[in-house]
Amino acid sequence: MTQSSPQLPHQTKEIFLTDGGTETWLMYKRGFELPEFSAFHLLNNQQSTAALKEYYTAFADVAMQLGTPFIFDSLTYRASRDWGALLGYSSEGLADMNHKCFDLYRECATKASLTAQNTIISGCIGPKGDAYQTNKTLNAQSAEAYHAEQIETFKNAGVDIITALTLNTTDEAIGIARASAKAGIPSVIAFTIEKNRKLRSGETLKQAIEAVDAATADAPAYYMINCSHPVDFGPALTSEPWANRIRGLRANASSLDHGTLCQLGHLEEGDPDELAQQYVDIRSSHPKMNVFGGCCGTDYAHVEKIGQALLAAG
Repeated sequence: MTQSSPQLPHQTKEIFLTDGGTETWLMYKRGFELPEFSAFHLLNNQQSTAALKEYYTAFADVAMQLGTPFIFDSLTYRASRDWGALLGYSSEGLADMNHKCFDLYRECATKASLTAQNTIISGCIGPKGDAYQTNKTLNAQSAEAYHAEQIETFKNAGVDIITALTLNTTDEAIGIARASAKAGIPSVIAFTIEKNRKLRSGETLKQAIEAVDAATADAPAYYMINCSHPVDFGPALTSEPWANRIRGLRANASSLDHGTLCQLGHLEEGDPDELAQQYVDIRSSHPKMNVFGGCCGTDYAHVEKIGQALLAAG
């Protein structure tokens, strides 16, 4: 953890904000191409680095204005071995890029005047393969071995927490949770739900959470849902104990199929006020949820509306 040791979401009832759809914002609002859908790669260019600073500072400004902690996340989503190799990175070069991502986070936190206690640095992990396809060859053991490399880089960089986004199989989630536990860093597992209210691998959200907890001795600090829309994942939430393990939401702006949103050629921003109200409605039934951000199509305007609505609701 960082030297300041800020409180993490599972240690308090306080509301935390995080960022939105990094890639869709970069592509559709700033016109950058993302080779292999990798945002971290843009740190090699001065113009795109400036855009990334603009992006994260805007979110940090929202958190500062609303008085909430902010979780810096998502930029290292595809900064793991296989994706890095496709872009020509050596292991050493990829580790350096991960560190550069965290340096950017800290610079943006300072620019927004966030206190150390309100600044959470998250090491974001994405799936080994395509998030919208099931990697049938990846089991828990191979997932642990693969993701342990990036997690070790995160540990050396002093991250506070590890967040795995858009996971669609329990095996990969189990591997990440085990690797994080061995590194001594709290982990967050964010599952993506299809329109049939199941993971792409076929499990219900309940089955997935219970399977990961059983296989890892409850290793994840908490769970999240991301890259789905409340109209799809909302009905999957129940009042059963397993649902209390879910503490965060990063929804898409639109209810269109999540894989489609990244390939439309234009941005689907939805209605930020409507999305904020959907968050409020879900949290009223699941008050332990306290981490809120967005995914495809969302930016700081959505997160500001969400934060305002949640704080007003109490």
